[in-house]
Amino acid sequence: MRIPDYLSEVEHAALSLIDAIWSEQLKLQKIEEEIEKLQPVVEENYSRAVDIQQFAEDPDDVMMGVGMYWNNYFGEDKQLYHTDQNRQELANKVASHAFSIASLSASLLQHAKQGISLAHGGLANCPSGRIIGSQSLKNIVWEARNQSLHWEEANFRQGVNKCFNALDTEVDQKYSQYLNRNMAFDIVDLLGWKSYGNFSRDLLSLA
Repeated sequence: MRIPDYLSEVEHAALSLIDAIWSEQLKLQKIEEEIEKLQPVVEENYSRAVDIQQFAEDPDDVMMGVGMYWNNYFGEDKQLYHTDQNRQELANKVASHAFSIASLSASLLQHAKQGISLAHGGLANCPSGRIIGSQSLKNIVWEARNQSLHWEEANFRQGVNKCFNALDTEVDQKYSQYLNRNMAFDIVDLLGWKSYGNFSRDLLSLA
């Protein structure tokens, strides 16, 4: 089977996987951004209130500092508490679905690997595709799929070890974690597969 024909067959499945993966990430990212924006406001307001109380000579200034403290407590700090609660709730949901997200990413890698297998019978006859660090696209797809499939066993063939050690050295140290967790999402992110267009372009480069 040719890769263009293969893509026609898997388009709906791959598109659904990509949408599901990134919608979950976006939800968590938005909450984290809200927390990061709010936290400095709370800390600054408390600091100003304490300074006024400590160094004020006028009793009215002392009371102003007290007022600022409690205004912050019932204002931004209370909002932070509820926002953090929401974030924790979402984090718990994401944690409970972490296996699903990793599985979705692994499935996307499986779709890519299957395209290579059906079109070329393996890596040997497959075009290299673009280069990431010192490695070819085809190699990263192949070995990342193997890592995601066997990570719980932590007993990888040499190809997986070489691939992720190179990613650790050349791209990001987080790839050294390949012995301890499923790295499928990290690879999907690295390859920029945030849309079906990006995914299909990479596969067509391996045709």
